[in-house]
Amino acid sequence: MVREKETLYEKIYQEILGTIQHGQVAPGDRLGSETEIAQRFGVSRITSKRALDQLAHDGYIVRRPGRGSYVREENAIAEEGEEAALVAVVMPELSPSYGVRLLASLHYGLRQAGFDMMLGLSHGSQAVESEEIDRFSRRSAAGFVIFPVNGEYHNAGILRLHLDGVPLVLVDKPLAKIRVSAVWSENEQAGFDATQFLLDGGHRRIAFLSPPMANTETLESRYAGYERAMREADITVDPKWVVDDLPSEHLEEDANAEQRRYDGIVEFLKTRPGISAVLAAEYRIGLDSLKALRALEVACPEGVSVVTFDGPWPIDASAQLTHMRQDEWTMGQTAVRLLVTQIANRNTEAEQIAIPVRLVEGVTTRPLIYRDVNPAKS
Repeated sequence: MVREKETLYEKIYQEILGTIQHGQVAPGDRLGSETEIAQRFGVSRITSKRALDQLAHDGYIVRRPGRGSYVREENAIAEEGEEAALVAVVMPELSPSYGVRLLASLHYGLRQAGFDMMLGLSHGSQAVESEEIDRFSRRSAAGFVIFPVNGEYHNAGILRLHLDGVPLVLVDKPLAKIRVSAVWSENEQAGFDATQFLLDGGHRRIAFLSPPMANTETLESRYAGYERAMREADITVDPKWVVDDLPSEHLEEDANAEQRRYDGIVEFLKTRPGISAVLAAEYRIGLDSLKALRALEVACPEGVSVVTFDGPWPIDASAQLTHMRQDEWTMGQTAVRLLVTQIANRNTEAEQIAIPVRLVEGVTTRPLIYRDVNPAKS
């Protein structure tokens, strides 16, 4: 399911983007209509429209019905010799499986828009998150991109930025009941699609392994998708199939947490011999599941299939786990577009955008046909 060749619309996107980035066309210049672009590249109008729509979605051009497409003018590029404005990015942490490519996308997009980027890590602490927000506020940050720390409530510092009218985009977790621009992955649909993929392969006893889900919207949404897919397949989820107390993946995690996660998965697999597939809510849990299966001499995928979320970049197609890959690049570019638009016009209406997640099929899954229809009732 991984695309190996660049599609036609992507080639057009990259060529037009290159002319914008290298100054061959200036802000406000007309690029042409869908028909004109199609004729120029020798493609269908549908293909040219898709390329132009993506350029508009990523904030590089403006589509004007009946007139054509124009290079976007609302940017904040500093005048020559003038120091670029600063944009603050605050993240809980960086993980080998998620965050690095998103950060690269943010940096690239902000530099293209003429901003310098400041990075702060909250290490999962709302107190540290507040300190980072205060630190960057004192440095007169022009705007903020924040990945909120998980918790029952949002940080008061984030609410203060919003109430003060500071340009702000949240990533991964929108504010409840308050409309602030936000970008996140469609985690519930991703959980559903991952589970449906296993169900379509004949699996029925599908386990869900996760860190604690309470007040962690990403994990709660993934589990909700898993539960919905099982329910629609008329399968009652046995509570014994769900583990939600495994240590979460952290870049700086200690050996004790790593061992506890692995031991917990081994114990689960030893006491659940009927499980035919595992859906891991985090990449590290997927890796440890694979390691545990090998230790128990259970073949993967012949004995138990494993699907996880995210994975290191670039993808090693020869050894990868089947996983749900978040589109980190698009998330970063979308966040930049929303923020730059706010900086250019403080009265811009907030946008909240969910980015689709795609299944990347690896070597850890295979179809399995069961005789029983609803194992929970057998």
